Amino acid sequence: MSTDLPPSGESSEDVGMSLPQIMPLELVDKCIGEKLWIIMKGDKELVGTLRGFDDYVNMVLEDVTEYETTPDGIATNELSTVLLNGNNIAMLVPGGPDEDSLAATAS
Repeated sequence: MSTDLPPSGESSEDVGMSLPQIMPLELVDKCIGEKLWIIMKGDKELVGTLRGFDDYVNMVLEDVTEYETTPDGIATNELSTVLLNGNNIAMLVPGGPDEDSLAATAS
């Protein structure tokens, strides 16, 4: 008779995938100075370099390109510095978008 119990000394939580735990703000902190793709809760996306953030994930970004979906297609706007309200962020992608992602956004 076979049982699926872990060997002595290990809990069932220790068996299987053991990935390091990382908190969301730790991940954002590791992105300071790096390119970040930010997808907003509307028709806007931003790509820029993260310079800082707070506990509410309000962000300061530099060298920002803003992409906005309009009835005429994708409008882009270049901005030097942006203070972004964290309440409007839907998703963060560290490293920025790859070319395929931006092409999908534009089509």
